[in-house]
Order: sequence, then structure tokens, then C-alpha cells
Amino acid sequence: MTAGKGAPEPGRGSMCVTQSEEETYRLGVDLAGRLKVPGVVLMSGALGAGKTTLARGIAAGLGIPDPAAVHSPSFTIVNVYRGRCPIYHVDLYRLEGGRDLHSIGLEDFIGSDGITLVEWSERLELELPGALVVELEDAGGDTRRIWILEAAACPGRRESNRRQSGRRPKGSSGASKRGKGKTHGE
Repeated sequence: MTAGKGAPEPGRGSMCVTQSEEETYRLGVDLAGRLKVPGVVLMSGALGAGKTTLARGIAAGLGIPDPAAVHSPSFTIVNVYRGRCPIYHVDLYRLEGGRDLHSIGLEDFIGSDGITLVEWSERLELELPGALVVELEDAGGDTRRIWILEAAACPGRRESNRRQSGRRPKGSSGASKRGKGKTHGE
């Protein structure tokens, strides 16, 4: 795992490059050590970018007994795991909008206790000051570029946050990459 060149200004965030699924997992373990409870991690990136692998690492770092049990909750929407605190793993990929989001009761637990990990956070319509924003990009093969940005006001406004930090990851729109090689754990 290496720090990337041209990373955002200090205090705004950083960029890391991982060369394998294991390194992406270890980055998640490291991130877990920096999270405050309650906390929210907003993850975005195309299919196969490594969001679930990163979530598995964060869960391991938060003391979940069996990190292999962490899988993408694409069909259940929310999985709850028990580590040193509750871990809510949310996948918004299949949601169509605000009405669907409201129906899962996300507001009832997000940021209330434990750590909430949100995949496909660009579909989230809630204001979440203080959330840790993580944008993952498939850079080919097993290589991932991962931007870790601090305290986004709202996922829908991250575009302006990237402009302020001087970095904009290519391909971070969440567009599908179906059928394009390895899925890096998703």
C-alpha cells in the first residue's frame, strides 16, 4: 500500500494505492482504528472497485469474530454485525430513490450507535456531517486508487469537495463495470 502522488492538501484527505485485495482489506483494518463511535463511512466506486473488501477489513478492525462473514448486502440492504460495537453494513445499489431509502429505516440507526458502512453512498440523500468519505477506483488488475476524504457535508455534494481538495478520481461516478475482469471481493 502506497500513498499516492498529488494527494489532497493536508487536513482534507489522502489517496492510497493498493496492489491486491489483501492490501485493500488491510487498509480497512487501519481505517477502523481511526473511526470514532458512532461513525459513518460512505463508500463509492464502480462495481468491483473493492467497497465490500474494504468493509470487511473495517469490520475486522472493529473486532468482528469472523470477517469472512461480511458480504455485500445487495439483496438484504442492511447486514448487522457485532464487534466491539454494532456494525451496520448498508448497500444502496438496488435502491431507486428517497422513498426506497426511507422504507429501510436508515435514519433510525445511521450515526446513532456503532459504525455504519454505506456502499453506493452516492445514492444517499441524507446530510451526514463528519462522515468519512472513501472513493474507490479500479486502476486495472488488482490495483485500486482509494481516496479518503474527511467530513463531507453530503454525499451528493462530494463533487465540490473534490474540486476544493484538488483531486477528482476518474471513473468514480459509480458507473457499472460489469463483465470487466476481477471484482476485488464484491
